Amino acid sequence: MILHWKNSENIGSRKYKCGHCGSHIASQVGFSAQSHIGGSNRTAAWIYLCHSCHKPTFFDYHQNQSPGPSIGTKVQHIPNEDVENLFNEAKACFSISAFTSSVMCCRKLLMNISVSEGAKEGASFGQYVTYLEDNNYISPNGKKWVDSIRKLGNEANHKIEFKTPNEAERILKFTEMLLRFIYELPGIMEETEINETHE
Repeated sequence: MILHWKNSENIGSRKYKCGHCGSHIASQVGFSAQSHIGGSNRTAAWIYLCHSCHKPTFFDYHQNQSPGPSIGTKVQHIPNEDVENLFNEAKACFSISAFTSSVMCCRKLLMNISVSEGAKEGASFGQYVTYLEDNNYISPNGKKWVDSIRKLGNEANHKIEFKTPNEAERILKFTEMLLRFIYELPGIMEETEINETHE
């Protein structure tokens, strides 16, 4: 569905990464708002329209962006819709500065991945991680990634503290690498083998 915005105008070009579709754009179409600042009226807020997905992005007077740019890119060949949706939710949480929620989603992803690959539902979190390790879904170097996801996820889930943007970004990147190892790389290999048999 393409959105058509009424009365939008040229408000000056701005480069940004769209928090909705992830496109790197330079948009000049949108809306601006005036406010009485320092004794005079001046532009204090902007809404830019992405020319790729046509969705709005808000910038305040201090140049804070909402929704902010998401971390990471789409991972191909994820067969389980719940796993893909939860990863997208973790990225969406990051884009609106919900960093603790983003980390908690990544922790839950370990459970969802494990169940999608054959582990029984209702097991403990530790059993899910062990299942992934015992069945070689985690590369030797990837054990550090999983341990970081587990550790920070447990802190977000069980302690009264907030996770920082740096922690959430790091865990999202680790989670993306794990998903690529489990789903994307085998999917690319399978595609290559199918193409070779048809040549």
